[in-house]
Amino acid sequence: MKNTVLKFKAQGNIERSYRQKEFIVSTFQINGIEREEVSFEDAERIIKKLKEAHHNQIELGWAHHNTIAKAVEICNKEGLKLIIQDLSRFGGFQERIQTDEDLEEVVKQVSDEYKDENCLGGFYIWDEPCREDAVALAAKYTDYFYKYAPGLLNLAILIPSYNSLFTWHNGKFPDYVTHFLDTIKPPVISFDYYPFGVTPVRDDTEEQLDISNMWKDLAIMRKESIERNIPFWFYFETIRLNRYPKELTNPMITSNIFYALLYGAKGLQSFGATGSDASVDKELEKRRFLELNGEKGYFFDAIKEALGVVKAWGNTLMALTSEHIYHDEDLLKGDAYFDEHFREDVKNSSVFAMDKLEKRCSLGEFSDDYGNKYIYVLNRDYKDEKEFTLNLKKEYRIYEVSKTDGNQCKIADNATSLTVKLAPGDASLYRIDKSDSEEYTITYVCED
Repeated sequence: MKNTVLKFKAQGNIERSYRQKEFIVSTFQINGIEREEVSFEDAERIIKKLKEAHHNQIELGWAHHNTIAKAVEICNKEGLKLIIQDLSRFGGFQERIQTDEDLEEVVKQVSDEYKDENCLGGFYIWDEPCREDAVALAAKYTDYFYKYAPGLLNLAILIPSYNSLFTWHNGKFPDYVTHFLDTIKPPVISFDYYPFGVTPVRDDTEEQLDISNMWKDLAIMRKESIERNIPFWFYFETIRLNRYPKELTNPMITSNIFYALLYGAKGLQSFGATGSDASVDKELEKRRFLELNGEKGYFFDAIKEALGVVKAWGNTLMALTSEHIYHDEDLLKGDAYFDEHFREDVKNSSVFAMDKLEKRCSLGEFSDDYGNKYIYVLNRDYKDEKEFTLNLKKEYRIYEVSKTDGNQCKIADNATSLTVKLAPGDASLYRIDKSDSEEYTITYVCED
């Protein structure tokens, strides 16, 4: 069967010079205890394990100043990009503002210090600025790094809607999002949402995440990403951050990866990889991605497997644009804002011939710049395996995108339905084409 090679463009905010050429899998930090220095041996072990788990970028969130040089040496050796945050010199975290009389001079000095390091991918500007003065300073830093470190990532992170100032409940979160993006003009839209234990989902209930506001946060970031033509990245939790649920499972963790892909994410960032002071159990937390010294933790193998799928799909995901998302009726049922702004009815789909979806079934329709169509099938249930039968409006030839190597394999001709069996929290990706078209598979490469 003929394989067609198609090119996709590197992506980024047109007002900034950074361009993303591959799907990013990153991590927020390499230290478990906030701002403590990490030994070279532990840093090396942690970074190597993150690379083994398919990370291609390391972030030094909340890092001790002395950890930076160690991470630079290791990432140069391992061929990983490094995003540097040094709160002792620049930037900030939420409302904790680091200031200097001459911000521009500080940025110039920092940029000059690291400019010759092969691993340097950019600078972590601000973690969740929310107050107006923090947003304004984050914008200044971003401008200065854009000037003195062109082509590199200047990373500022949106705060999720469960903050105390800008929420869905008080109606201020959408305005915060647009103000953040209009003011800072970030190269990528990056945000976090750690749904377990967050109101209104306070425990491992029968509702699972059906009533979580995470879906509205994902939806508004997807909307802004499409309208502004800026890729969005999503932080997912790898550690228990709230009192409930009392125990996280592997599917609960990995499902967040596949939720983000449904919404068109072009990057994933793992929070709490080596534990964190943000955990309710501090260093005593038993279930984490990596132990504090970099040894494998409880979630390591499951996260590695899920991120292996992301790596296999990476170039395909980079080439695709999210067109439609459909959920079963139980997701955010009765939520007026979601109904008005984000909910799509599967009955209006040009692909699926269905009046409604089975419980915890979510579907995505994607396309590339050449008119090729893809469907994404997600089992939102992180407890039970599900089998979904999807009726189609036309006869299609269907190709499955392999979770192992990303290759496309024909699985059906003249198909009027597709049956998909998915493990808890898992997803599958398919290309659909006219049944009478020429048979071919597709490989995507970045043109830049």
